[in-house]
Amino acid sequence: MKFFTNRRLTVLFFFIVIMIGLSFNSCQELIKNKSLENKKTEATKQEVKTNQNEAKLLVMLSKDNQDVIQLSKSLQKIVEKDTVFKLAKKIEKAHLEIAKEFNTVATNKLITIPNHSELIIEEITDINREAKLNALNDLKSKIKNQLYLLNKLDETTNSKEFKQLIVKADTKINESLNKTKNIISNLKSNS
Repeated sequence: MKFFTNRRLTVLFFFIVIMIGLSFNSCQELIKNKSLENKKTEATKQEVKTNQNEAKLLVMLSKDNQDVIQLSKSLQKIVEKDTVFKLAKKIEKAHLEIAKEFNTVATNKLITIPNHSELIIEEITDINREAKLNALNDLKSKIKNQLYLLNKLDETTNSKEFKQLIVKADTKINESLNKTKNIISNLKSNS
Protein backbone atom coordinates (compact mmCIF):
# COMPACT_ATOMS: atom_id res chain seq x y z
CA MET A 1 0.00 0.00 0.00
CA LYS A 2 2.80 2.38 0.86
CA PHE A 3 4.25 1.86 -2.61
CA PHE A 4 0.99 2.92 -4.29
CA THR A 5 0.69 5.97 -2.06
CA ASN A 6 4.22 7.03 -2.90
CA ARG A 7 3.66 6.19 -6.51
CA ARG A 8 0.45 8.20 -6.55
CA LEU A 9 2.25 11.09 -4.92
CA THR A 10 5.08 10.79 -7.43
CA VAL A 11 2.67 10.74 -10.38
CA LEU A 12 0.70 13.59 -8.85
CA PHE A 13 3.92 15.55 -8.28
CA PHE A 14 5.04 15.03 -11.92
CA PHE A 15 1.58 15.91 -13.16
CA ILE A 16 1.61 19.16 -11.17
CA VAL A 17 5.12 20.01 -12.41
CA ILE A 18 4.07 19.37 -16.03
CA MET A 19 0.92 21.48 -15.59
CA ILE A 20 2.93 24.35 -14.10
CA GLY A 21 5.40 24.12 -16.98
CA LEU A 22 2.58 24.17 -19.53
CA SER A 23 0.98 27.10 -17.73
CA PHE A 24 4.23 29.11 -17.92
CA ASN A 25 4.60 28.21 -21.58
CA SER A 26 1.01 29.25 -22.26
CA CYS A 27 1.55 32.51 -20.39
CA GLN A 28 4.65 33.26 -22.47
CA GLU A 29 2.66 32.62 -25.66
CA LEU A 30 -0.12 34.90 -24.42
CA ILE A 31 2.44 37.60 -23.58
CA LYS A 32 4.03 37.25 -27.04
CA ASN A 33 0.63 37.37 -28.73
CA LYS A 34 -0.41 40.39 -26.67
CA SER A 35 2.86 42.14 -27.48
CA LEU A 36 2.43 41.41 -31.19
CA GLU A 37 -1.15 42.62 -31.03
CA ASN A 38 -0.03 45.84 -29.29
CA LYS A 39 2.59 46.45 -32.01
CA LYS A 40 -0.03 45.93 -34.73
CA THR A 41 -2.43 48.27 -32.96
CA GLU A 42 0.26 50.90 -32.59
CA ALA A 43 1.21 50.57 -36.27
CA THR A 44 -2.45 50.96 -37.24
CA LYS A 45 -2.81 54.04 -35.01
CA GLN A 46 0.32 55.54 -36.55
CA GLU A 47 -0.97 54.87 -40.07
CA VAL A 48 -4.32 56.49 -39.24
CA LYS A 49 -2.53 59.52 -37.79
CA THR A 50 -0.36 59.80 -40.91
CA ASN A 51 -3.43 59.55 -43.14
CA GLN A 52 -5.16 62.27 -41.12
CA ASN A 53 -2.12 64.54 -41.41
CA GLU A 54 -1.89 63.89 -45.15
CA ALA A 55 -5.56 64.73 -45.57
CA LYS A 56 -5.28 67.90 -43.48
CA LEU A 57 -2.24 69.10 -45.44
CA LEU A 58 -3.89 68.31 -48.77
CA VAL A 59 -6.98 70.30 -47.76
CA MET A 60 -4.82 73.24 -46.70
CA LEU A 61 -2.86 73.03 -49.96
CA SER A 62 -6.06 72.93 -51.93
CA LYS A 63 -7.44 75.98 -50.10
CA ASP A 64 -4.27 77.95 -50.84
CA ASN A 65 -4.34 76.75 -54.43
CA GLN A 66 -7.91 77.99 -54.83
CA ASP A 67 -6.87 81.31 -53.28
CA VAL A 68 -4.01 81.61 -55.79
CA ILE A 69 -6.46 80.97 -58.63
CA GLN A 70 -8.81 83.61 -57.21
CA LEU A 71 -5.97 86.13 -56.79
CA SER A 72 -4.81 85.45 -60.34
CA LYS A 73 -8.30 86.10 -61.67
CA SER A 74 -8.51 89.25 -59.59
CA LEU A 75 -5.20 90.47 -61.01
CA GLN A 76 -6.46 89.80 -64.50
CA LYS A 77 -9.44 92.05 -63.82
CA ILE A 78 -7.39 95.03 -62.68
CA VAL A 79 -4.78 94.92 -65.42
CA GLU A 80 -5.58 94.75 -69.06
CA LYS A 81 -2.81 93.72 -71.42
CA ASP A 82 0.51 94.05 -69.66
CA THR A 83 3.01 91.59 -68.20
CA VAL A 84 1.04 91.23 -64.97
CA PHE A 85 -2.01 90.07 -66.93
CA LYS A 86 0.04 87.45 -68.77
CA LEU A 87 1.63 86.32 -65.52
CA ALA A 88 -1.72 86.05 -63.77
CA LYS A 89 -3.14 84.03 -66.66
CA LYS A 90 -0.16 81.61 -66.59
CA ILE A 91 -0.35 81.22 -62.84
CA GLU A 92 -4.08 80.60 -62.99
CA LYS A 93 -3.59 77.93 -65.66
CA ALA A 94 -0.78 76.22 -63.71
CA HIS A 95 -2.80 76.20 -60.50
CA LEU A 96 -5.89 74.88 -62.24
CA GLU A 97 -3.73 71.94 -63.37
CA ILE A 98 -2.48 71.50 -59.80
CA ALA A 99 -6.10 71.58 -58.58
CA LYS A 100 -6.94 68.72 -60.95
CA GLU A 101 -4.01 66.70 -59.59
CA PHE A 102 -5.06 67.45 -56.01
CA ASN A 103 -8.61 66.31 -56.83
CA THR A 104 -7.37 63.08 -58.39
CA VAL A 105 -5.28 62.16 -55.35
CA ALA A 106 -8.00 63.28 -52.95
CA THR A 107 -10.57 61.12 -54.73
CA ASN A 108 -8.28 58.09 -54.59
CA LYS A 109 -7.59 58.68 -50.88
CA LEU A 110 -11.26 59.43 -50.08
CA ILE A 111 -10.44 62.98 -48.99
CA THR A 112 -12.84 65.86 -49.53
CA ILE A 113 -11.12 69.07 -50.58
CA PRO A 114 -12.53 72.50 -51.41
CA ASN A 115 -13.04 73.42 -55.05
CA HIS A 116 -13.53 77.14 -54.51
CA SER A 117 -11.75 79.94 -52.73
CA GLU A 118 -13.04 81.37 -49.48
CA LEU A 119 -10.74 84.36 -49.91
CA ILE A 120 -12.56 87.67 -49.91
CA ILE A 121 -10.90 90.06 -52.31
CA GLU A 122 -11.88 93.68 -52.28
CA GLU A 123 -12.47 94.96 -55.76
CA ILE A 124 -9.62 97.19 -56.75
CA THR A 125 -10.71 100.18 -58.78
CA ASP A 126 -7.36 101.94 -58.84
CA ILE A 127 -4.89 100.07 -61.00
CA ASN A 128 -1.80 101.98 -59.97
CA ARG A 129 1.57 100.39 -59.38
CA GLU A 130 1.00 100.17 -55.61
CA ALA A 131 -2.26 98.22 -56.05
CA LYS A 132 -0.54 95.81 -58.43
CA LEU A 133 2.34 95.33 -55.99
CA ASN A 134 -0.02 94.64 -53.09
CA ALA A 135 -1.95 92.06 -55.11
CA LEU A 136 1.28 90.45 -56.32
CA ASN A 137 2.68 90.33 -52.77
CA ASP A 138 -0.51 88.61 -51.60
CA LEU A 139 -0.10 86.15 -54.45
CA LYS A 140 3.56 85.56 -53.57
CA SER A 141 2.62 84.95 -49.93
CA LYS A 142 0.01 82.33 -50.85
CA ILE A 143 2.42 80.58 -53.22
CA LYS A 144 5.16 80.50 -50.56
CA ASN A 145 2.70 79.00 -48.10
CA GLN A 146 1.86 76.29 -50.64
CA LEU A 147 5.56 75.42 -50.91
CA TYR A 148 5.78 75.24 -47.12
CA LEU A 149 2.75 72.92 -46.96
CA LEU A 150 4.16 70.75 -49.76
CA ASN A 151 7.35 70.37 -47.76
CA LYS A 152 5.35 69.37 -44.66
CA LEU A 153 3.38 66.84 -46.72
CA ASP A 154 6.63 65.44 -48.09
CA GLU A 155 7.95 64.99 -44.53
CA THR A 156 4.68 63.38 -43.39
CA THR A 157 3.83 60.94 -46.14
CA ASN A 158 5.18 57.62 -47.32
CA SER A 159 2.51 57.32 -49.99
CA LYS A 160 3.84 56.89 -53.51
CA GLU A 161 0.82 58.75 -54.86
CA PHE A 162 1.47 61.75 -52.62
CA LYS A 163 5.19 61.72 -53.44
CA GLN A 164 4.39 61.92 -57.17
CA LEU A 165 1.91 64.72 -56.55
CA ILE A 166 4.48 66.64 -54.51
CA VAL A 167 7.07 66.46 -57.30
CA LYS A 168 4.60 67.68 -59.94
CA ALA A 169 3.10 70.41 -57.80
CA ASP A 170 6.44 71.61 -56.42
CA THR A 171 7.80 72.29 -59.89
CA LYS A 172 4.72 74.22 -61.01
CA ILE A 173 4.41 76.17 -57.77
CA ASN A 174 8.10 77.15 -57.83
CA GLU A 175 7.65 78.37 -61.41
CA SER A 176 4.68 80.47 -60.29
CA LEU A 177 6.70 81.90 -57.41
CA ASN A 178 9.63 82.80 -59.68
CA LYS A 179 7.32 84.48 -62.19
CA THR A 180 5.65 86.45 -59.42
CA LYS A 181 9.00 87.56 -57.96
CA ASN A 182 10.21 88.63 -61.42
CA ILE A 183 7.14 90.75 -62.06
CA ILE A 184 7.39 92.33 -58.60
CA SER A 185 11.02 93.23 -59.18
CA ASN A 186 10.18 94.60 -62.67
CA LEU A 187 7.39 96.77 -61.25
CA LYS A 188 9.69 98.04 -58.50
CA SER A 189 12.54 98.80 -60.90
CA ASN A 190 10.25 100.59 -63.42
CA SER A 191 9.19 103.16 -60.88
